[in-house]
Amino acid sequence: MLITNVNIHDRNINSTGRQTFPNGGNSLTKPAADKKKTKTDIVEIKNKPKEKYNDPLLNWPLRGLAFTNDIGAVIMDIAPTLGTILWIPSLMYFGADVYDKYKSDERKYNPDAKRGFKQAIFQSLASIVMPIVLVHNGQKAASIIGQAFKPGLSLQMKQEVEKFTVNHLKRRRLKDYENNIDKFKSEFNEHLKHHLLDQEKSFKTKNPFKILMRWIFSPKHGEKITDEKLKKIENYTNKNIDEMFAIRKDLLDGKKPQSISNKMMKFYENTKRSFSKDQNTIEGYVEDSIKALLKQRQRDRLFKTKFHASIGGLVLLGISVPFVDKFIEKQIMENLIEPYIDNMDFGDTRKKAKEKILEKH
Repeated sequence: MLITNVNIHDRNINSTGRQTFPNGGNSLTKPAADKKKTKTDIVEIKNKPKEKYNDPLLNWPLRGLAFTNDIGAVIMDIAPTLGTILWIPSLMYFGADVYDKYKSDERKYNPDAKRGFKQAIFQSLASIVMPIVLVHNGQKAASIIGQAFKPGLSLQMKQEVEKFTVNHLKRRRLKDYENNIDKFKSEFNEHLKHHLLDQEKSFKTKNPFKILMRWIFSPKHGEKITDEKLKKIENYTNKNIDEMFAIRKDLLDGKKPQSISNKMMKFYENTKRSFSKDQNTIEGYVEDSIKALLKQRQRDRLFKTKFHASIGGLVLLGISVPFVDKFIEKQIMENLIEPYIDNMDFGDTRKKAKEKILEKH
């Protein structure tokens, strides 16, 4: 029955006696349907969208190398050596990416100075300038937020007080004030007040370039020294001074101060042992050892304050990293930078003239 429904010109008989058709079908297939399916497949292949180039240098974890310098900026205050070392992977990534874009047009080898220059600007903004801005402004934000907690001082102000205390201890002998602690407090707070007012004056500027540079590269923010703030600072420093004299008294009495950790106590014992062998100690090795302990205590407090500010920078950087590349690429590069660079002559005129000469020959 099937054979009678098929035109004789559209079928053949193979050596096995099975009916076959020119398109490779058999008696149970429909040649017209097969031809139609083949045409559809061809159309689908032609209309298939071109696969988007997936740049390995812009994918994680390789992309993360571009931000190691920003981690370095975050920890620079608390670990300067490590902070500097972390710039190395970032700079290596920067150079590799710029060279890659210069020599290749996605998958093709096609050196182009203009393309490499664009990538250099993109990486400068996306991997260096913008993340550093985020880190420093995160540190500033954390510092300002610190005013909401006791003793009502910014982290920046606490850092200044701790640094000033270390320097003040270098120039003063606590032994001279053991019977007049109030005098030590009065002198300390008066000197600190003048120091902070001088800093406030030096920070003021109307120069737009300086303002921009501070916004990008400085983790410090402007802070007005009011009478109310000076009162808070005085309360903070007086409490710390009382603690220092109490620590000194306990150590002279041979007792371990409650506010001193075992690690710090070990530091004190090692320092005292070392100073006892030095005949040139100024105040006697016990007093010098106590002073060394108190200075180290202030440095530890300073480190803790810097660490809290660094967390603020790290948090803002972590939140913003997913959006940095897109913002720089879409808003800055495509709208502002690339149109200007496209109009620049990177030897394109000479290159096109040379190509025309080669075409003629």
